[in-house]
Amino acid sequence: MFSMEVEPGGLVRLAGRLDAAEADRATADLAAIDGAVTLDCSRLEYVSSAGLSLMLIMHKRLLANGHALRLVNLQPLVRNVINYAGLNRILQIE
Repeated sequence: MFSMEVEPGGLVRLAGRLDAAEADRATADLAAIDGAVTLDCSRLEYVSSAGLSLMLIMHKRLLANGHALRLVNLQPLVRNVINYAGLNRILQIE
């Protein structure tokens, strides 16, 4: 199960499993956010290639509009997937 809480100021709290079954809904919700975005991944348990694609697309969209995407509080499994995909060299991770 996946959930997402969008808070003022561009903070988005992700929880559960971000996989292909959830990526389309998450993409639509995240596309509505204008300005810098911080994804709080403290409760994100799993991310698939579809979730990674969502993050990369969002990063490119925000960058083109002069904003940034930050990922914070990554769980070890999620951090490993992002690192193995090489996205740690592209995305801002804190």
